[in-house]
Amino acid sequence: MPALQVRDFPDGLYASLKALAAAEHRSVAQQTIALVEEGLRRRSPAGVSEEPARPDLLPSPLVLDTEEDRQARIGKRRRLFEEIRRLPWKVDVTTDEIVDMVREGREERTERILEACGLCEEPAAREVGRSA
Repeated sequence: MPALQVRDFPDGLYASLKALAAAEHRSVAQQTIALVEEGLRRRSPAGVSEEPARPDLLPSPLVLDTEEDRQARIGKRRRLFEEIRRLPWKVDVTTDEIVDMVREGREERTERILEACGLCEEPAAREVGRSA
């Protein structure tokens, strides 16, 4: 694949390119390719090439939220969390019982994995050891 080098690239433009690449979770090289493809596609009715576009290089949709929309979303979340906080939480188990349940589940999972790998003793022998 050919390499492209651009001389005298303006610092501000590079900073913008780098920020856009970070916002879209791309490398600067990937972002550059995506922007060049997008620019060529807009200028040419036939498109850039017959190669299918790479999904990782497609531009992401622009976010056009207004500050009012953003504040409305924040308010909606706050109301939802407040509603959740007001829900009655009745728990019939203690913290120690919860810890025991988690430990028991982990031990059972470990035993199943070890049995599947042939690294654990038979279940009957294990039960005898526990009751002692």
